[in-house]
Amino acid sequence: MPPFRTVATEFTSGGETLRGDFFVPPGDGPFPAVCELHGLPDAGKEAAPSLASAGFLVLTFDFRGFRRSEGIFRLSREIEDAHNAVTHLTQSKLSRKDWVGVYGASYGGAVAICSAARDRRTSCVCARAPVYDTLAFARSPLIQPAVDALLKNDPEAMHGLTDPELRRQMVDWMVEDGAKFNPMNEVAKIAPRPLLVLAGDADEGVDLAGIRRLFERAREPKELVIVAGADHELTDPAVRETAFGRVATWFRRQRPG
Repeated sequence: MPPFRTVATEFTSGGETLRGDFFVPPGDGPFPAVCELHGLPDAGKEAAPSLASAGFLVLTFDFRGFRRSEGIFRLSREIEDAHNAVTHLTQSKLSRKDWVGVYGASYGGAVAICSAARDRRTSCVCARAPVYDTLAFARSPLIQPAVDALLKNDPEAMHGLTDPELRRQMVDWMVEDGAKFNPMNEVAKIAPRPLLVLAGDADEGVDLAGIRRLFERAREPKELVIVAGADHELTDPAVRETAFGRVATWFRRQRPG
């Protein structure tokens, strides 16, 4: 049996229903809490088991436009969703009210940075392999192959993807919102709250040079961890365990006594 339990939950954002799960440690709580933000279109829950095992209450959920949740994807909406997710997490009777961390991976890492820059309730931020420049990403040649792969392998993961006109609209929105909400411009606003940026030296999706540029723009306190052998999806189980062990250890250092 895992040292945690999962409880289904839902909340609203922009008038639409978002669905997710609480990962609940043993005991009665209240627990220090972490909100986990998924990538495009990753299902999240990647760090939640490790964090719940380390004593954190973790909220994972589908952003608008993904899987169980309602709506259509847009970066500006994801930032709003992240804010409302933190509200939902802090309103739970299981969470402490004085501290909340945010964890985001890939595109969710970009959302974590941009949302925390605007939400002072966030106590600390961990971004794993974050999309460091949302505007450049939206304009990059990586978008079309990713869309084609989704259409072939998992078209239901992202709402509206099979509609050509809506698909074009979502790409246009990515460019429009990437100009407004860009981690390169937002990361310095996280200080004086702690920031951890975690990346892999075998990541072909998010390059280390860009990660280092993002990290340079951040202010102290900050920490950069490069995980040897880590690709973007953390496909090696041993490397994955190492990465999430580092994440859990860092969050334990940040949480209140």
